[in-house]
Order: sequence, then structure tokens, then C-alpha cells
Amino acid sequence: MKTNKFFLSAAIVLGLGLTACSSDDDISSGRIEKANTNVTVTLKLSASSLTKALPDDYNKIGEWAGKDLINKVAVYIIDGSSVTSKSLEVGSGKDYEITTSGNDITLVPKTSNAAIKTTAGDKKVYVLVNGTTEVVADLAKTPVAEFENAYTQAALYLSNSGAGTFTNTSADKLAVKNGVTSETIVMTNVEPKTITVAANVTEAQTLAATPQNRVRLQVERAVARVMVTTEKDTYTVPSTISGVSALGTISDINWVLAQGESSLFIQRKADWSTPNYGWVPTTDAAYWGTEITGSTSKYDYSGLFENYNTATQFGGTPVATMADYATGTVGKVTDELNTKLSGKFILPNTHASGTGAASSYKKGNTAYVLIRAKFTPSAAAFADGATYTAGNDFYVGANGKFYTSAENAVDATKGGVVGQSVAKYVNGKVLYYAWVNPDNVPTWYNSPVLRNNIYHIHITGFKNLGTNWNRLFPEDPAHPKGPEDSAHPGTKLPLNPDPKPIVPGFTEPVNPIDPSDPLTTPETWMSVDVKVLPWTLHSYAVDLGI
Repeated sequence: MKTNKFFLSAAIVLGLGLTACSSDDDISSGRIEKANTNVTVTLKLSASSLTKALPDDYNKIGEWAGKDLINKVAVYIIDGSSVTSKSLEVGSGKDYEITTSGNDITLVPKTSNAAIKTTAGDKKVYVLVNGTTEVVADLAKTPVAEFENAYTQAALYLSNSGAGTFTNTSADKLAVKNGVTSETIVMTNVEPKTITVAANVTEAQTLAATPQNRVRLQVERAVARVMVTTEKDTYTVPSTISGVSALGTISDINWVLAQGESSLFIQRKADWSTPNYGWVPTTDAAYWGTEITGSTSKYDYSGLFENYNTATQFGGTPVATMADYATGTVGKVTDELNTKLSGKFILPNTHASGTGAASSYKKGNTAYVLIRAKFTPSAAAFADGATYTAGNDFYVGANGKFYTSAENAVDATKGGVVGQSVAKYVNGKVLYYAWVNPDNVPTWYNSPVLRNNIYHIHITGFKNLGTNWNRLFPEDPAHPKGPEDSAHPGTKLPLNPDPKPIVPGFTEPVNPIDPSDPLTTPETWMSVDVKVLPWTLHSYAVDLGI
């Protein structure tokens, strides 16, 4: 599977010491055997070996060491039919202390507790860095088959806040921002390693500079990160109306992130497949499903509600400009700006790649950035000649012309067309989409999101008017799933934070976004550069459209 990835440039090397049991006797596998040797484990996070695992990434530009806070490591040792584990602390004066050399971060064992007392013979080793409550509980299985199934095969569902009040995404269960100074992110081994442990190795020998009985594992972050920037704060949208020089102005550019998976494999698959790799929406009914919250949810839409204002149907994270990045030197970037520039975490999401309709990446199963912005039409764009106030509703007829009311759009005396369909833009809000990691810009068909990658989308322009509601939300507009409308008992309100505007008596134009369609659209709405930063950094620029 050809994919676009953003890898961590820092190599995290953890010198881990484990003890198979607290006494000198190994009673695993139903036997009593004298533990007469010690073993240590080294963990390394490296971009180079990951790069070799896949073809060249889309949009790859480099690597970034990150700002990880590593405070704990759990080591799991399989010996015959038993699994034993040990938790170790990382930090000054603790089991392991961190040293750095270039882009490598090494955890050096400092205490005797960092050595694992065990017996001679073959041992299989797994590790977990910065384990969370959910992950640790999922791995708390002693039969070997159950433990290995949990670590390597079974999908772990991570709940999110779903629709309504925003609390957390699924990825937030694995990655936490500690203010603007550091981040605590779950890391897992790329694959386990087996070591043949020699007998009679002392603690000092396994902790020495040239150690005996040491096994090395490679670890990687379990999440991906998405960042969005814009070249300018405002843009002029070119006109599609004859005799009108400019359609209007885009401003108040905000972004939210959606449709990452809500589950993951603790250890990624060798082919990078994710739990819902094979799911492809073929109809609207298949995409809408039954509910968007709960354990049956495939994808995470909670990010759409981040900083959302129900009254204005607007919200998200203001998009920073590249100029903000350029001033990112010590003393110039405020905590607030650092927060805006740090991006958002997302769980991996992959499918079988291909060209055109052969690709399994569809609009309804691929991670996307939703751009919410305000559009102020130029006075010349209004066919009815009425005065428009920025921030009010406006209407667009099938003829591409603007109106201050739906009635004017079908009134020939007001420049309207009798019987034409009319789209309502609530409070002047327009929506644009950008796929997180497209293979080609703007003729994209595949857009994989891989763990341990950063995807940077840079907006360089808006080619035309965006859409007025988000169809990439699993809710049938004709059958809302939200709470009851107090003004109309028996009628439910939409859950969709960007719902289809209903104009009684008028026909809404067909939304050009279809969940079962390939990622390409007949026309591009927005110009975007996508870049991914170290970790492995990908970046691209796009002019946004539909």
C-alpha cells in the first residue's frame, strides 16, 4: 500500500531493566526454576527503518524530533506459556534517565531495578511507552494467546465525546498536550523481539556500557498529527458571474478535523492496515448507519464540535498564517499561538489504494479537515440589487447568482428564475474540505493517515464558493438523530453541527459531496499546500474548492 507518512526523526532508545518475578524463583509455565540471570531491553524510535517499510511518502519534506515527555515504560516478557510485566519510571534519579545525542534520545538504566531477573532461555519481549489506563487494562491478560491477540490483532475502541459538547477525540485518549512545553504520547513497539537469555549474567553485566543479555526494540507513536496554516487571513474569490469582477471575500478561517478511526491496533500492522481498512461506503444508508456514537462507531466525528457555537453554527480553531510560524522564535510566540500551531491528534485511517474508482478511499471513509469560513459576497454579485449586511444569511440560485432572500431567487422581477433551486448560507458560513494526506494535488484518489506522522496543510487560495452544509457526517438530513425540537414536539433536531439548511417551499441544490464518491471532485474549491513535519513531516499546498 503506497502511503504518505510523517515520521519521528528522534530515535528514542530506552535501556530497560525487567524482573520476571519479585523473588529469585521463576514459577511461570507451572514450574519452579531458579532465576540466575538478568536481562535489559533497549527501545529505539527511528525514522530511517520506518521509511524503508513503505514506498516514498506523499508530500514528504523532512522529520521533527518532537517534544515528547516520557515518564513510564512497561515491559512484557513471554516465557513459555506465561506473561510477566514490569513498570519502570523514567526521569532524573529514577529507573532510567534520558540522554540525547543528535536526534537520538536514549533512556539509560541507572538503578538495579532496571535489570530484569529471569531464567536462561528464549524470551519474547513487548513494550509500551506512556501507557494509558485504557491500553494498560486491555493488555492485562496473562494467557499468552490472549495477551498477544490484544497487542497485535484485536482493535481497541477508544471512546470520544461524539455529537454535542466537545470533550475529547479518540486520539486524545492516547496523546496529551502538557501546555505548550511537552506532550505525552503512547508509543508501541513496531514488532516484538525474541532474545536467547544467557545464564549467570549479573545486574552489573546487563547494565554495563557493553551489555550482555540485551534486546533492542523499535517503538513509534500510536497517533498522527494534523496541522493547518494559511498564506493570508482573507482571500478574494474569483467571480463565476459574467460582468462581476470578484465573487466576494473569505475571512474568519477556522478548521476542525474528522473521520479518523475511533479504534486502533495497539501494534500497527506490517501493511499499515487499520481496523476499518476494508469498510467502503457504497450507499448513503450504509454511510449514515444507525448511530454515530457508542462502541459501534467506525470513525470519530467529535472534532467537528471543537469550540462550536450552536447559535451561530460556527467554530473550530482559527487557522494560523505561515507568518505566525516564521516568528516562532523564543520570546515571540505566545502560549495561545503555540496552541494554535501545535495541530490536532488523530488515529490512523487507511484503505486499499488505487486509481479512480478502484481506490477504496472514498469521501465517507477518509480523514478530512473541514474548513469553516465566513463569506461576504460583493455587492455586484447580488442579482436582486438589495443591500446585504455581512454575517447575515444569503442565498444562491442554481444560476450561480446571489440573493438576499429565497423569495427573490425565484422572482423574475428581482433577477430570479422561476422554480430554480436555492441554497441557503446560514450566517454567511461556507465549508471547504481538504484530505489529510492526498497522493496528488488536486487530482487525489488516496489519502492514508499513518501513526507517527505529521500532516501539514497550507491554504493558498479559495477558487470558488464552498458548500453550505457538511454531508460527510453520518446522519440522514431527512431523519435527524438529535434532541427533540422544543418548538416542534415530536420533531428531532439535527446532530450535524453543519446541517442542511431547510427553506420551506424551496428545493435545495444537490450537494456535490457524496460519501461513496472517490476523493476527487469535478472542480477544486480551495488551494492547499500539504506538508508533513518531523516526526515524519508531510506538507502540501492547495487552493480550496469543494
